[in-house]
Amino acid sequence: MENIDPNNHSNDDICWRETFIDYYETNAPAKLSMVNDAMMTKWEGKYELLMANLVKKYGVLGSPIQQPPRRPARGSAGGPKNSKSTISELNSKFKTLISNSTPTLPSRDANINVVESKASNSENGLETSTFTVCTRVRPLLGQELIAGGEVFTAVVPGLRTDLHSPSIHTEELLLHAPKVSVMGKAKLDTTAHLFDYVFGPDSTNQEIYNLACAPLVKRALNGQIGVIFAYGQTGSGKTHTMSGILDILATSDIFSDLTDVTFSYIEMLGREIKDCLPVEEDGNAEKETRGKGVKIGEGVNGSVLIRNMATHTVEDADQLGIFIKRANSTRATAMTAKNDSSSRSHGVAILKVKNRKTAVEGTLYVIDLAGSESAKDSKDHTKDRMNETKEINSSLMVLKECIRARTSAAGVGNGDIHVPYRRNKLTLLMKDVFDIGCSRLCSTVVIAACSPLASDIDHTSSTVKYAAPLRVAVAASNKQKNLELDVHDPALWTSDEIVSWVKSVDSGSIDAKVFVNNLTGVQFCSLPENEFYARAEAQLGDEEGMMEIAKSLYLGLWTLIVDAKTRKRRPDGSIITPEQEEEERRQLDLKTLEKARVWAEREKHLKG
Repeated sequence: MENIDPNNHSNDDICWRETFIDYYETNAPAKLSMVNDAMMTKWEGKYELLMANLVKKYGVLGSPIQQPPRRPARGSAGGPKNSKSTISELNSKFKTLISNSTPTLPSRDANINVVESKASNSENGLETSTFTVCTRVRPLLGQELIAGGEVFTAVVPGLRTDLHSPSIHTEELLLHAPKVSVMGKAKLDTTAHLFDYVFGPDSTNQEIYNLACAPLVKRALNGQIGVIFAYGQTGSGKTHTMSGILDILATSDIFSDLTDVTFSYIEMLGREIKDCLPVEEDGNAEKETRGKGVKIGEGVNGSVLIRNMATHTVEDADQLGIFIKRANSTRATAMTAKNDSSSRSHGVAILKVKNRKTAVEGTLYVIDLAGSESAKDSKDHTKDRMNETKEINSSLMVLKECIRARTSAAGVGNGDIHVPYRRNKLTLLMKDVFDIGCSRLCSTVVIAACSPLASDIDHTSSTVKYAAPLRVAVAASNKQKNLELDVHDPALWTSDEIVSWVKSVDSGSIDAKVFVNNLTGVQFCSLPENEFYARAEAQLGDEEGMMEIAKSLYLGLWTLIVDAKTRKRRPDGSIITPEQEEEERRQLDLKTLEKARVWAEREKHLKG
């Protein structure tokens, strides 16, 4: 059994879960299903006490204590216990209850664009990295349509809050957990969870693309960063959704005479990273070297470097479609309890769009995360498959921590919060999303893929709770209203203040008023880099130095934006100036020296 350091809280839950799984497999295999999310939550912070109780009951690891046979239930005369009705027996009643509790939804307002509206929210200054949180519930499939028991739909879309304002647009997901009362009657334990978009069983990949992915393509075309990823229980429809988005993407308007497009595809299996589109030699890639040896790290300047990954120039939609099919065919899959062809790796499609004139490059990541599994789903796995599941769940936990930290850092004065994106290669690849110092706008869309089945309601609840920190942290960051106005934050400037700043940076080569064009601070800060070049060219043409002027304005503006995001504040919302911060540091050093002097005097007195 692996040694556990109880003081290492960063990986405490993962290590203890692995310890309990190993213990039950050895001493009480029939009880392995006890190791689940509910148990870990119940005993959080008390894992050592739980392990001590287990050792008392089942013995030390490797020396199990034989358990006495269970006594028959009282009043059963040695036979099976007479129990109340089960969920399976009340199948039709639950279906009726759920049907009556499911609202009829109208079509969405065509003017709602949550992804774009989040980037224009300036309440905390310009938010440089935004998260749009969606969920998709797959329909019943195959034998599920005619199966009985607990195989019925219990997860459905709920009401929408649409007040013609994208900033307050929310949609509900209803989880109807079936319960049987002490009287044997069917009842529902219903919980509602809020998302930016909820896509029901009747939704299409095209609908998801239009609302969630199309704005990200626009980001990439503008030299910015877009990320879309799906996660959830294995068999919940992640790969179907992400493959559909890639297929639609191949036919989008990313190809033009002004852009160069490249495409790469890698998969991450634990700590191993493979290229799904290796460069072919003489028309055939060597099987022994195909997809091996990809390395992800950081350069001296902090940029993310990817070695040994093939980058393919794409000329048109047909060629991109061929690359996508070829990459998908090489993904690692395996049969699991929930899915005959479960994706056992994180698939990462990387699409880069470079403007031929300005050389500004935008990036779109389409990520199909490996399916998460509960202890119940993985109890029959081999040792290798169990280790694989541990690696998958571990990387998903790191991703969750990074998202939680980054959304917390979105709050005013929270710019010094540490985001642990270097702990995992997947999150390191997405550094621009998590690094508050990134000099480009990033938009991330998260799709929580959910099974509709009542039998999967516990895992679906965990999937939904995984997404909760994304919306809660962003909402919480907007609650503090008594904040000192940051006069150095360009996102909060008026149009006249932006004009004055442009004049201070440029030596009069351009007309600052025309360049700003009456935009407010947050609107001007949201302009992509290519737009700076276009506005400079509109006034100066191809005159020498035009590119340098546009670039100096763009970089100067983003320096101010990042400074504003990382500005330190006191708990009351007041800004801490660099001079005040230096004085506080000096005072702290003086206190430390005085404390050391006092202790030295005490030590001297005790020795005397």
